[in-house]
Amino acid sequence: MKTYHLPPLIVFIFIFLLFPKGSFGNILNDKINVADSLLFLYQDAESDREKLNFLSELVKVIHYSDSAQKYYPEAIRLAHKLQDHELEAQNLNRLGVYYRNMNLQEEALKLYEEALEISEKNNNPVQIGHSLNNIGQIYFYKDLFEESLEYYKAAESQFLKVGNKEGLAYNYTGMSPVLGALGKNKEALDIINKAIEIRQEQGNERQLLVSKFNRSVLLMSMGEFNSVEDDIKNLYQYGLTYDIIRAIHALEKLVELNIATRNVNQAIKYAEEAKILHQQRPNSESMIEIYEMMYQLYFDRGNTTESKKYLALLDQEKEILSAERIKNYLAGLTIKKQKDEIAALSRENELMQANQKFKMYITFALMLLAFSLFIAFSIYYRSYKKEIHNIRVLKEKQNQIECQAAELNRLNIEKDKIFSILAHDLKAPLDSLWGMVKLMNEDNLSQEEFESYLPILSQNLGNNSMLLENLLIWSRSQMRGMNTEFSKFNLFKVVEQSLSFLSGSGYYKGQILENYIPKSIEIEAEKTMLEIVIRNLLTNALKFTNANDKITVALEEEENFYTISISDQGIGMTEAGLSKLFGNDFYSTSGTHQEKGTGLGLLISKELVKKNKGEIWAKSQIGSGSTFCFTLPKS
Repeated sequence: MKTYHLPPLIVFIFIFLLFPKGSFGNILNDKINVADSLLFLYQDAESDREKLNFLSELVKVIHYSDSAQKYYPEAIRLAHKLQDHELEAQNLNRLGVYYRNMNLQEEALKLYEEALEISEKNNNPVQIGHSLNNIGQIYFYKDLFEESLEYYKAAESQFLKVGNKEGLAYNYTGMSPVLGALGKNKEALDIINKAIEIRQEQGNERQLLVSKFNRSVLLMSMGEFNSVEDDIKNLYQYGLTYDIIRAIHALEKLVELNIATRNVNQAIKYAEEAKILHQQRPNSESMIEIYEMMYQLYFDRGNTTESKKYLALLDQEKEILSAERIKNYLAGLTIKKQKDEIAALSRENELMQANQKFKMYITFALMLLAFSLFIAFSIYYRSYKKEIHNIRVLKEKQNQIECQAAELNRLNIEKDKIFSILAHDLKAPLDSLWGMVKLMNEDNLSQEEFESYLPILSQNLGNNSMLLENLLIWSRSQMRGMNTEFSKFNLFKVVEQSLSFLSGSGYYKGQILENYIPKSIEIEAEKTMLEIVIRNLLTNALKFTNANDKITVALEEEENFYTISISDQGIGMTEAGLSKLFGNDFYSTSGTHQEKGTGLGLLISKELVKKNKGEIWAKSQIGSGSTFCFTLPKS
């Protein structure tokens, strides 16, 4: 479907018609007035196409402000509705940049990948390139430099395909630090020079200054300081007029440069200038770097007064940055929630926008209140904390050492038990199999003897399979590596599958297996874990029963939970043996055919039932069989 975009010039003509002629120049030079004008045009537009065009121009103007976020979802929705795939991908990429700046990198990555999928389906090389660029930047932030470089290379090929120089300039500017991080400094320098050449050709002053500044940072990292100062100063001068944040960032590099070239007095002067600008437009990240360098400078010179002053400023700025990141993270979560609600309630758009605005104010007020309470509590608590700090620290260290010693002792015991199981219960069946193979190779085993050994080997290897599965599950649970993913499924079918599986195993001796679970019962639990529990308990029942003994699986329904029971007519257990079940130690006895066990099955079953928010227990008497029960909450 062919789409038509409203050119920026037409947008400004609309603005000119809406405002007095004398104010037109102010509108062009003042982004706030432009944004207000575009917002007015958007709200007054009648068709979805006009709304989309004005809204896309609006978010482009206010791209780096917090207020842009609430307009992106509507722009994306309208673009999707009108099948304008280019604007849909463009706005997804820009919203991703907003999330990235909020340190919500995973959320940003999802949006970049969605934009990439849309652009690839519609064969739009420019938006494909920008999406790949953005994904490469996320991988760079994660220190996955090789993967990042692959995405930047793929983006480069898209921009080259259509000769999009603006995209190439962004691509080369982003690729350069990746190559530098990989130690490919010469390639990094060549790439950033290409970006500079393109931006010089296009006359993009701001981006040209940024690219030259990035080249200076690269050269400084290579230890080359002679030719970088002018480019850094140029960005500083530009920042003084248009972007204080960039000016402070440039001063950070000027301080670093002058310290490296031993021009200490100039470094101090730049640091003082940064402090003044920081009061106008805070930039904690750059100021932290500056304070750290100044603290180290004065410390190395033996000036304790100044070094303490900068250390105090450093600590203060770190606290501010930490609080700001927490604030941004919470705001980002609120933003994500708002986006989901917008998608779900798109048919009630006007009501939803009013509701989201109200929620934003409430969230901001609550965050402000929480932050104020936190500051007040910190001031009060700090005076009390000083009095008990040393005692508390010593006590915590003592408790920590004791806990570590106990944990190491427990892990050592568990390790010895596992090695014992591996050395004996796993090795013996494998030795038997090796012996049979050796006899067959030497022609010392007849066909009848081979066939007589097969059931024994089958049982031993089957036991090994169950043991290995339990060992792996137990090891994961000890390392806290098991995640629960609950889902709804039919309990009767799960039990039926386990009965069918075990009836063909080495544990089966001709017992009668009966499934009394109602066929209609649907439960919500972690299916894989529940299958393991049922299989372990059924295996246990098979071990301690003889041919024609009955083994039944049943269910009782309570108000808030189900109780699943597995009962057998086997040899039963003593009170002493019953008390040792489900403890912290391995406990096992031999089955009716002397089947070996490790005790792992019941320990794992207890662990998995707990993860499913249930309880497990057993009832038994010698000669009267045993019943193992566990509960599962109703969904």
